[in-house]
Amino acid sequence: MFKQDNKHELLTDEWEVLAAFGLKFYQQDEPLAIDSSKLLDDVLCFETLQKIMPELGAPNLKVTASLVIKRVAFLTLAPVLYAMSSFDKGLDASIENSVFEYPLENRIWQSKMPLKDTSVSVWKSSDKESREVWRNEILGKVFAGHLTLLVEKFYHLTKVSRRVLWENIAVRVFSIYEQRILTNIAEEKRVIAEADYAYLLDKTSTQLFGLEENPLTVFYRDKQLTALSENPVRVRCTCCFYYQATEPPVYCGSCPLPLKKANSSLKK
Repeated sequence: MFKQDNKHELLTDEWEVLAAFGLKFYQQDEPLAIDSSKLLDDVLCFETLQKIMPELGAPNLKVTASLVIKRVAFLTLAPVLYAMSSFDKGLDASIENSVFEYPLENRIWQSKMPLKDTSVSVWKSSDKESREVWRNEILGKVFAGHLTLLVEKFYHLTKVSRRVLWENIAVRVFSIYEQRILTNIAEEKRVIAEADYAYLLDKTSTQLFGLEENPLTVFYRDKQLTALSENPVRVRCTCCFYYQATEPPVYCGSCPLPLKKANSSLKK
């Protein structure tokens, strides 16, 4: 747990940055919201996914669960990882401290990430070892203490593949660091941010996830030019089923399905 004497408030400019990623103050009685911890209850989780399914345009709960974990992963990880690597601030995104919002408009998420306690721990030391302990606590809360729990619950309730769910999360980790943190961070903090990213992808960082293997590592592959891309992309191993919730079908830029079709056409 974060030590009480190590709790601080985010600065105004830090709040502005993290609010753009969805972080918000918790307010009770928000419509279309549920304490994230209640999603660990089979009945409440099933009911919530059923409510979201028609709003997403998803054909079944398996597709719904995949698209929900994509949204939850971004809303939890973007503020936490950015605050940790850019500001040396630690947010508590454990499932007990989080609220899952699910408003949609025209099948587009309008949700944010309310935290019941938005205070942060601050790393000020130059001691590398103490930062690793501090970092483990932050990452353990958001992964083993939140996302891993939801992956297991969604898998057991809907039978959506764990592999699909974890690649959805992995893609968010990659984009948050490569497109948001490392492109905006002050040069003097770049080494630390790159080390944080590498640590998340390290095969030995299993304790962060509460699993025997790091579920992100297998999805980190070299980017490549494809028949459908102008710039190099990291082609997914699995499909997230997004196309099943769109009319006409729309595929993610790194989806393997249209690439397979394009390659098949080239071979004919």
